[in-house]
Order: sequence, then structure tokens, then C-alpha cells
Amino acid sequence: MKSNPIAQNILDGTTFEITLTEDLEEQVIYTFEDYAIALFTQTYHHLRSDYIPIHWHDALQIVWVYQGTLEYQINHEILTVSENTLLLINKRQLHSSRTINQNTNALCINFDLNFLHPKLVTAHVQPFFESNPFAYYSLPLSPKQKAKLVDWTQGKKPTLFAVITLLTILIEHLLTHYDVTMQNHEEQEIAIFNQMLQFVQENYQNTITVSDLANCALINKSACNQLFRKYTRLSPIKFVNKHRLYIAQGLILHTNKSISEISEEVGFNQVSYFVELFRKNYLLAPLQYRNKYRHDTK
Repeated sequence: MKSNPIAQNILDGTTFEITLTEDLEEQVIYTFEDYAIALFTQTYHHLRSDYIPIHWHDALQIVWVYQGTLEYQINHEILTVSENTLLLINKRQLHSSRTINQNTNALCINFDLNFLHPKLVTAHVQPFFESNPFAYYSLPLSPKQKAKLVDWTQGKKPTLFAVITLLTILIEHLLTHYDVTMQNHEEQEIAIFNQMLQFVQENYQNTITVSDLANCALINKSACNQLFRKYTRLSPIKFVNKHRLYIAQGLILHTNKSISEISEEVGFNQVSYFVELFRKNYLLAPLQYRNKYRHDTK
């Protein structure tokens, strides 16, 4: 496993790191372990270029951005999320998020459906999800629900019953209002793309070519390029370098390793090229970035 905190995640007042497995699955820390429900906040520092990299989790997730605005990429779609949107992300969907123009805060609820009665899940809920493999859905947010969420973001710890009540209402709305035209028919394509993402995660310290990525997924280079453009808006090599910079950002902020050591560790053969790319992406040279932002992460 590799962990590199970028946007801060806070659970019960304690900051924790985002931890991804080799295949980019996020390891979720549950607030209510018996019911597989996790409720936490995320804090994005815009000038530090905070973002959450591409990942997935084997849990549903509801996101409410209560301050600022986030740009979400879910599979190949880009959408803007603000306080007027309650976003539901389905299980096992590739997604990432970043700030647009200011510091941003979000409340997240990751959950499994085991809080519902097993017969209800078997007869109604599970068949719905199996026949409607959507990637995401925008849910309504009533003034009463919004007031409750505001309390939760301000340190008032919710009861398990309050969270379950909210989730039940939202799931009921989904089951009765979902538009079947939104179905996601890209499962096979996403699975192929995920193979290449996993290859990057496991091999970013080494030289990676477009041929390497295409071969690992048993596709041609043209298809490889098309999939990266579709799902990341970047060429394959630019995505690889962005991932390396993401790893480097965590090492710069959370270790005392030299810039040259970090450059080599994340797979750059030339320190000068690493510094150039880092400055282009984060607007500061690596050492300047460490000096300016390291205290914000302690």
C-alpha cells in the first residue's frame, strides 16, 4: 500500500491519510463499524493545489460540498459540485476531485447497504442496483436536511440513527425517481482502463511507455491513448508524470528526503526535469513548496 495525503480528511476531529491499494481502491475508515458507515470531512487548500487522485471504493459515497466548489471527474465525465448539489457516487466508479478557484470543504458519507433489512435489500434495493449500473446521481437536499448536515460539519457528532434515517430517505428517492436513460454501459471499458491505472501505480518508479501500458491491457497504443484522453483528459505519459508528481508532493511535505532523492524515487531520471514539471504543476519549485506548505500539514 501507498499513502499520500493531499486534501485533508478529518474523522471525529482527527486528520487521517487517504490510503490506496495497488489497484487504487481507497481503504475506508468506518465511523460506525457494525454498519459500514463512514462520515468525514475533506479540506482542500487551493493555493497548495490540493486534490484527490483517481481512485475507487467498494462502497457508495454521498458528497456535499459545503464551502467552495469542486470539479469532480467520474469515469470520463466532468461535473461541478457546490453546496446546491448532493452527489451520490456508485460503487467501484473511478473518480477524482480538485478545487476550482478557492479553498473548499466537503462532507462525505461512505456506506454499504447493510443498514437496511436484509429482505428489503434482497427484494428491492440490490435488484435496482444490479439493473441500473449508474456512475453517479444528483440527489435533492431539503432545508431541514441541509441544516442537519451543517451541524455535522461544525463538530456536532451525528447519531447512527440520524445518519441511517438520512441515507434511507435518499435511497428511497433514488429508487423511485431514477431515470433509466442514465445507465452506464461502459463497465468493460472501465475495467480495461483500470488495468492500466494499476500498472502505473505498481511501476511509476520505472520507465513507462505507451506500449507498456497498452500491452498490460492487451490493447493497441491508439486505444490506450483514447482511453487516457477520455478518462483523464491527459495523454498516457502526462498522466504517469502527474501520478509521479502526486507521490512526490506527499514525500516533499511529509519526509526530510532531498529533492534529488525524491525525484529518483518517483521515477524521474533527471532532477532538472522533475523540478521543471513540479513548478509547472504547483507554481513553486519543490523546495519552495516544502518551505511554504509543510507547516500546513502538521
